[in-house]
Amino acid sequence: MCVNTPDHKPPSPHRRSPVNKTPLGNSKLPHWKTVLNNYYTKVLAFFFVYTGIVMYATSEINTTPTEKEVPRFILSISYAIFPTLLGVFSVQTRRTSLAFLYMQVCTVLMNFVTSIAWYRNPRELRNLPDVGHDLFPMPKEHYSIFGYGQFETSAVSDNIILTLAVATVFKFGQRANFGDIFRRFIFVYGTLELMRSCTVLLTSLPDASPACRKLTPMGDIWNGAHTWSAINTPSIWYEIMIHTLKILIPIHPVTCGDMVFSGHTNTACCLALVWHTYYKWVPGPVNLVKVLVWVAAMTAALMLIVCRVHYTLDVALAIFFSMTIWGSYHRFAVDVALGRRFISVWCVDQLICYPLVEYLELPLIGEANKNGGVKVKREEMNLFDLQLVGILLDEEEQGVAGVKERRRLQRKYLRESSM
Repeated sequence: MCVNTPDHKPPSPHRRSPVNKTPLGNSKLPHWKTVLNNYYTKVLAFFFVYTGIVMYATSEINTTPTEKEVPRFILSISYAIFPTLLGVFSVQTRRTSLAFLYMQVCTVLMNFVTSIAWYRNPRELRNLPDVGHDLFPMPKEHYSIFGYGQFETSAVSDNIILTLAVATVFKFGQRANFGDIFRRFIFVYGTLELMRSCTVLLTSLPDASPACRKLTPMGDIWNGAHTWSAINTPSIWYEIMIHTLKILIPIHPVTCGDMVFSGHTNTACCLALVWHTYYKWVPGPVNLVKVLVWVAAMTAALMLIVCRVHYTLDVALAIFFSMTIWGSYHRFAVDVALGRRFISVWCVDQLICYPLVEYLELPLIGEANKNGGVKVKREEMNLFDLQLVGILLDEEEQGVAGVKERRRLQRKYLRESSM
């Protein structure tokens, strides 16, 4: 049963602050200094520097690390979590830090499940029939650009996604509402990783890559997979832990058996959805920038199929789940901004979704307003702003139309009664 309660008041007014007109940054600083002075810019800069140092320090670690190297892995992970925990103690960054911590926990869980899937891969089975694999022949392992260099074909998707990520940070990192965009992105992405952690282990498909038939170990089943009793040994759990930590650092070891659904496609789609939702509104049927971003994201997804990294089903499900979770979260965010609730499934919407989104979207007591109380011009609006304005205008027009209709019916009733 659907219950629409448009007059619902925002919850917990005692823990929420009124709109604060004080901007987060210092408006007297030059533009580039204001960007550098932003907390989120500092966190992202720390993350990139940290990743580069760790990759350099661990570039020569063997595939099977010794026991002395285990503390190095754990210490490296603590370096990533430490700044996140520090942000929880500040009211200005608490909501974003908790969302980032949620994404980190989901990432650890997904990588742990991916490491288990390494032993569940039925390596003796051939690739499943796939439409994408039938349409596109297997490419060469390396390619060159105008005869120069040798580049791995399987790394094309990674390079496109990395380029999209850097472009997204540089484009939206200077926005006054970058904290809101970043918080929504990492929460949606963490939720997708949590969903993928469930689907990867439910059904183990033979890996789409022919190389995985040689890389994964032979199990105790005729198809090459390990039973759960075979995995439940101290030596295998130790290897699973090391493999998980290697993915997190990232040394990025080869992963096999984690087919349904594609994590690379999730990342590409979420980055494209950031541009689609928050890039400025352009009057006209086509926004060239958004088209180029979507072409890049879909090219990255297509190369996963061409290079036999995933099946077409994995990519299609990833696109569907990414758009669904992204759209669902922003639908809840619009409801929270308008102070209303639409309850479809009571135990999910009423108890989980709305309380969670309300905490992430509504400012805490003492938290400064990111937008500084400045109204956004129409030519600078994005789809999220336009949706809010459109709903408010529609409700206002419906209200006026309702008043006119009632007056028309009243006049009609008076004329008929006077006859």
